[in-house]
Amino acid sequence: MKDSEFRIIRKAIIIGLLIMLIYIIFPFIDVLAYSVAFSYMALPLYKLLNKKFSKTISAGLAIVIFILPIMIIGIYTLVTLIDIAYSFNPETIGRYLNFIFNNLYNTPLNKFIDEQTVIKYINDFLKYLIGVISNKIVDLGYLIIKVIMVIFITFYFLRDGAKIKNLIVSFIPYNYREKMEIYLEYLHESYKNLFISCITISLIITILSYIGYKIINVPYSELFAAVTGIFALLPILGGWMVYIPIAIYYFLSQDYTKAIFIFIYGELFLSIAPDFIIRPYLVKKEVDIHPVLVVVAFLMAPLSLGFSGFAIGPLVVGALNAFYLAKYRDKKI
Repeated sequence: MKDSEFRIIRKAIIIGLLIMLIYIIFPFIDVLAYSVAFSYMALPLYKLLNKKFSKTISAGLAIVIFILPIMIIGIYTLVTLIDIAYSFNPETIGRYLNFIFNNLYNTPLNKFIDEQTVIKYINDFLKYLIGVISNKIVDLGYLIIKVIMVIFITFYFLRDGAKIKNLIVSFIPYNYREKMEIYLEYLHESYKNLFISCITISLIITILSYIGYKIINVPYSELFAAVTGIFALLPILGGWMVYIPIAIYYFLSQDYTKAIFIFIYGELFLSIAPDFIIRPYLVKKEVDIHPVLVVVAFLMAPLSLGFSGFAIGPLVVGALNAFYLAKYRDKKI
């Protein structure tokens, strides 16, 4: 066999293996995207810990500290929901439903809603919910596996980030390596500031929501504020998943002042301001990225791609923005 023939066969084998690797990885592209996102979110903490500990210990501690608040909030939420569930009994639930129906008759909705129709829809919804939960039991195991994979990969992204960069550069032809290193620096800064802005936004929304809930004395204000902040990390859901049900509750309770207040407060300070004012301002201040691209990354991407769009959108937009900055604005590549 000639050398030229051997090189062709070798390249064909490598290309075939790369295609197979992409085929294997593609269903888990969301895992990789979230691993990148979480590694950048935990990066400041990792750098702080790395001043005193080794890379391995720092990466492990950063992940634990990053995940611990989420676990605490999750446990607190579960305990609170159990406590609320135990506080009800069938008679209490019956009285509560009668209370809702009686109040509905005293609102403009009484022309469109009757008790039998509402009960029918509640029963249909419960049947549907039970069916969905039954069908998702297997998916839950799959989700747990993905979560474990995200934690595992995030650990290695934090610990071996420099090695991954060197590995990427090693595959680039020698004449283009310097330009690739420059581009990767721009990319690193774009991703770092894009994802760290998510944490900042979540904290701001948590504080704002707590203030709003406390003003009208919403029960479990701390819990609802924490959940609102977590939902704020996921623009496809957002804080409205919390404040809208609270507003509906007060509306059905005929406390229209609180219902109107929490609805307007939530729309202005927990939805519109964070997504269209605060987030673009923070990102542009740190990354110099146009606000429209921020909307594409954090709003359009989740709406188009679903849950995974939260991580994939910023990755794509950040990569394109880094190329623009390095190539056309600063003309370094």
